[in-house]
Amino acid sequence: MSFQKGDVLHVISQEDPNWWQAYREGEEDQLLAGLIPSKSFQQQREIMKQAVVGDTRERKSKKGKFLCARRHHRRKKKKLYNLNYNDDTDSEQILTYEEVRLYYPRAHQKRPLVLIGPQKVGRHELRQRLMEDTNRFAAAVPHTSRPKKDSEVNGVDYFFISRTQFEADILAGRFVEHGEYQKSYYGTSLDAIRSVIDSGKTCVLNLHPQSLKILKKSDLMPYVAFIAPPSLEKLRQNCLKMDSSVKDEELKDIIEKAREMEEFYGHYFDLVLINVDLEKTYSELLHEISVIEREPQWVPASWIKDDAT
Repeated sequence: MSFQKGDVLHVISQEDPNWWQAYREGEEDQLLAGLIPSKSFQQQREIMKQAVVGDTRERKSKKGKFLCARRHHRRKKKKLYNLNYNDDTDSEQILTYEEVRLYYPRAHQKRPLVLIGPQKVGRHELRQRLMEDTNRFAAAVPHTSRPKKDSEVNGVDYFFISRTQFEADILAGRFVEHGEYQKSYYGTSLDAIRSVIDSGKTCVLNLHPQSLKILKKSDLMPYVAFIAPPSLEKLRQNCLKMDSSVKDEELKDIIEKAREMEEFYGHYFDLVLINVDLEKTYSELLHEISVIEREPQWVPASWIKDDAT
């Protein structure tokens, strides 16, 4: 039986070590079940596939090693927000099947919305549009170790904590992502996201894809939307509309980074939107948000407690 990423398969027999019997969600009426590779067999297939792909990439890397080094050196920029992660990349993870269960939305417990994508693809503009509806959407108040300014309010602009406390919270795994800028820490905590959820609003987050692994292991049940770039020409037009003059080399880099994000983190994505037109993308995103607020969704089984109804 053929299947692809995102399909929900009902496994009815695991007796054979290499082949399971299953049927696809929505095809319960078929007379005979189909055959799919068992989890162990699928892992073996993926390992072999990665070995072949890895060899190909290594040959390409060696062939263009000097050219890539020159290109990156010429375009090197100072990072404004240097994020630190202590979790491993997902590039070596062997992905096969994941057990899922139906989650029934709760009126006063909205799933946080995570927008993922490369720079200049429009996700910041989409977040700003969503945040205009203050009755429905809200941001997680970030933490910082820098001193509070006179005009700032603790718990509104930031949660101001000491550097020692911030470092202790990092070690305790309380941050989805964090970084250091001008000798001060900044970060988004799981508790800050949870606070927005408890208020009955949808927490909107713009995060780096490395953060998705931490979020998935939490109890927050994130809904991840990947904002992908359109064609090179359309991306150029969109950047000009946003008063952003970008060279073709940078545009190609945006498209390549998007491809890498999909390759390494695509298994976390619930939705992929190609941002050809910002207004259309915004409408599609709003529609999807409305759908997940009222219709059941398949989510990782680990997110559903045994006593949930």
